[in-house]
Amino acid sequence: MFLDLDGTVRRSKSGATFINDPYDQEMIPGVEDAIARYHDYKIIGVTNQGGVKAGFKSLEDCFTEQKITLDLIPKMLMIFFCTDGGETFYRLSKFAREVGQSPLLSNRWEDFGNFRKPNPGMLNFGISLYPGHEYLMVGDREEDRQAAVAANINFINAKEWRNEK
Repeated sequence: MFLDLDGTVRRSKSGATFINDPYDQEMIPGVEDAIARYHDYKIIGVTNQGGVKAGFKSLEDCFTEQKITLDLIPKMLMIFFCTDGGETFYRLSKFAREVGQSPLLSNRWEDFGNFRKPNPGMLNFGISLYPGHEYLMVGDREEDRQAAVAANINFINAKEWRNEK
């Protein structure tokens, strides 16, 4: 299962529109129960992080933000995030973090497609890691739905997934 992060599983504690301070985040109510309902799925976070390129946060803060998210959501295996126009993405894994490895940078755009949602590159890369599984994309924005369609996987809106009225 691919989970968009901002607005789907996490939000700022301060009420700011975007998380620019890595410690200004909390899990959205209902996420824990939603993850429990999909306990058989491997969970990968996928997020555009344009605030890095725009200068609102540093790449280092962005890595810290994703590490905190991995701590908030123990079942999440890894997070893919794109900080540019889609040419590259970063992969932060719980497994790599535990043994002290550096996050990996993938620039195989030609193999997977543009990595910035609504393009399917991050989803295609995740599918390549776990072939033969059932896939689902959960998100709160049209770009999330479009990425799922482009990757030919099912999509569910975040509010529906969290059982919000």
